[in-house]
Amino acid sequence: MSKKDKTFAILVLATILISCFVGTAMAADPGNSTATPTAGPSITPTPNATVTPVPTPVARQVFSSPNWNTDHETIVVKNIGGPITVVAWINNPSNKLKYEIDAGVTQTVSTPSILTQDGQIVNLGFDALENSTSIDSYNATITVNLGPTPTALPPESVTISGTIVDADNSSPIAGATVTFRSMTYDKTYPPVTTNADGTYTSPKMYPDEYSIKVMANGYQAAARTSEKVTSDSIVDNIPLKRLAGTSTPTPTPTPSPSPTPNLVDSWVSLLYSPGVCLGSLSALIAIIAGSIGIYEWLERKRRDRLKKEEKGGEKQDGPSVGIKKP
Repeated sequence: MSKKDKTFAILVLATILISCFVGTAMAADPGNSTATPTAGPSITPTPNATVTPVPTPVARQVFSSPNWNTDHETIVVKNIGGPITVVAWINNPSNKLKYEIDAGVTQTVSTPSILTQDGQIVNLGFDALENSTSIDSYNATITVNLGPTPTALPPESVTISGTIVDADNSSPIAGATVTFRSMTYDKTYPPVTTNADGTYTSPKMYPDEYSIKVMANGYQAAARTSEKVTSDSIVDNIPLKRLAGTSTPTPTPTPSPSPTPNLVDSWVSLLYSPGVCLGSLSALIAIIAGSIGIYEWLERKRRDRLKKEEKGGEKQDGPSVGIKKP
């Protein structure tokens, strides 16, 4: 094989090698082709954690000091256990109110109000539930005694509105509960919950002075006493102080997405991992070596044929042989 032919073969080999590296680099770039996924480390599933069953609530006394107040019954609830729900009804279990009372809280609750007449028989009851299980109840049947000159109750026609805020930064507190108790008529209304902007509005209530109690998760409870309310009124903001060790949660920053590798990064990665192209290179080298061998074999055949043709020509062009006459 001539020097020129060998140079040509080396150039072809170099071109194919460069093409292989470029193709491998482009394959490493997910923007150009779909790379064959590599198997990740096997993950052994973690067995499910054992769930501790919630203990069945134990019956205990939470009700005391029931009292009839002209058109409704009140009772004191002293909760020394976990959070409970108190259901208060009068005349019909469907005519009821619900109260959510946290652990360690003592609160006076009442049945709904009804129109009554002297001598009327009224059935009523209170039921305390913990985890939907009844732990205490109080039921009674009373005879209404209004006396010779009963005092008519005013209509429940006024509301109280306001906003609950953080004492440190004045930001509104959503989800706080606000409870109102009438000072004159000793009636506690069902609590209302503040909206996303921290505002609340009471149900329709008697025109009266009110004790206002506010509770929220992570904050100290607060209490206020309003002036006598004779129409729908708005009270000043009620600030709540955070409990010790509680701070405003800091939002977790969103991680930045990983940049898509570019062609230059793929080249650098390829330099440190040449094995990705080893199989292709081996096949290409074998093909080129075989091609060179075939080329050299054909070249030898061609030279042999030319030599034979040259020898044959020399025999035809040689001097003729004369014939001697006797």
